[in-house]
Amino acid sequence: MSSAPEPFTHAIASRDGLFLAHRSGFARVAEGLFFGLTLRGDDLYCFEAGDHPWVPSRLGRIVRFRRTAEGVGEREILVEGLDNGCHQIDFFMGSCFVVDTYNQQILEYDRDWRLSGTHFPVQPVRYGEAGPDYFHVNSFLGRGDSIFLLLHNGRLERPSEILEVDRAFRERRRIPLLDMACHDIVMLEDDRFLVCNSLHGSLIDVRETVVKIDALMTRGLSVGVDEIVVGSSLFGHRPVRELIPGFVTFLDRSYRRIARHHLPAAPTQIRRLDGADLSLSSPRDGADLGASSPPA
Repeated sequence: MSSAPEPFTHAIASRDGLFLAHRSGFARVAEGLFFGLTLRGDDLYCFEAGDHPWVPSRLGRIVRFRRTAEGVGEREILVEGLDNGCHQIDFFMGSCFVVDTYNQQILEYDRDWRLSGTHFPVQPVRYGEAGPDYFHVNSFLGRGDSIFLLLHNGRLERPSEILEVDRAFRERRRIPLLDMACHDIVMLEDDRFLVCNSLHGSLIDVRETVVKIDALMTRGLSVGVDEIVVGSSLFGHRPVRELIPGFVTFLDRSYRRIARHHLPAAPTQIRRLDGADLSLSSPRDGADLGASSPPA
């Protein structure tokens, strides 16, 4: 008698499809160019770029996938007409926040998917402007009365920063990191940050390298009670990034490797399917994840 298949534990957004994965394998369940990825209940919500992220054709959209026994159902379009270069999305304080990276703003959508606010945590810039006020904001994490944003700072050729703002997006402080071009923000149970040091294939906190993953570009980070999952991919120039493969690496909470898969696409975001994930602004209960529940 054959045993039941191992259930998938993680969702992975990538430049060439949406994947479900566990320690023993993975499956592509939807085609598309995906960046942001979050959860509400058992549904997956993604930012899907309809064109190259740097092309100003505004084909970006937020889509929902309902989980099924086989994987996911058909995509449901919730918001259209977004800039192709939006990055992370997440639920916090009853709203869905979208990091509109190239326009350096945070878009807020209510429960009915109406735009309820446009926030400017840093100096607004004109689209495509690469001057001293362009920080390439790429990650969002809400905790308590604070919101943390990651300033990539790669075009400025200076170390990335974690920008803490209040709920009105007024700056509270900036925390410098070790290198430029970082991605992803996780706040651990002891309030330490964990970030992808993308240029050096590692995970870092605000003081030092925590673990070396590989010699590739780390991007996409999920932290659960018992394991950490991180994505990585080859570096590539813009025209070929959608063709570049990648990896997803499973670690235990002592940063020891458990498993590693070679994906046919570059990961951009990773989330636990049970929602007990410190990368989420509203993680579900799961040991010591202390935060508010996702909105209904």
